[in-house]
Amino acid sequence: MTGAVAVVLAVVAGMVLAACAGPPEVTNQPDAHVAIQADCLDARVVRDLGLVPDEGGSAEPAGSGAVTPGGVPEDFAPVSVLVCSASGTLRSASGTWVAVTESRREGDLAPLLAALERPSQEPTGACEATAAVPTVLWLVDVLGRAVRPVWPTDRCGAPVADVHEALDALVETDTTDFPVERIVPSGPPSGR
Repeated sequence: MTGAVAVVLAVVAGMVLAACAGPPEVTNQPDAHVAIQADCLDARVVRDLGLVPDEGGSAEPAGSGAVTPGGVPEDFAPVSVLVCSASGTLRSASGTWVAVTESRREGDLAPLLAALERPSQEPTGACEATAAVPTVLWLVDVLGRAVRPVWPTDRCGAPVADVHEALDALVETDTTDFPVERIVPSGPPSGR
């Protein structure tokens, strides 16, 4: 009886290891639509960064201008990158706002483009929970047109490190913080 249990456990362990260790399936994305310009304040970008709640699902209203991410079209020649990220809060006379940081980067884009070409892996097996910081990328061409590429993910759904490494190798040329949504209005003026 003990030998049978050991055989069953060995078979189950082998199946689990085979499922996790085998080559994962990959998912390719359709090409992204080329937008007139990159926009870190785009409705979908702000929502994807977690700065505003997703009210009403993922469908965008007609004419909203929101651009869906996808693969980089073969005929699109980017010369710079716009990185959008949540940046905490900003204070103004009207109150406290959640903010987005827009970071322009330039340099050799070949490593970034190669990293973005990697297909995402299908989720397989159990993974540790990770808290990936949402980041949205725009690739910008010489005319200012932009595409929002899909950031490839690993088998656990986390963004692949190759993209982070390629972004870190670029030179940041400009950074701007923008208010997105007021979360705390300013108080009434104090009397004198």
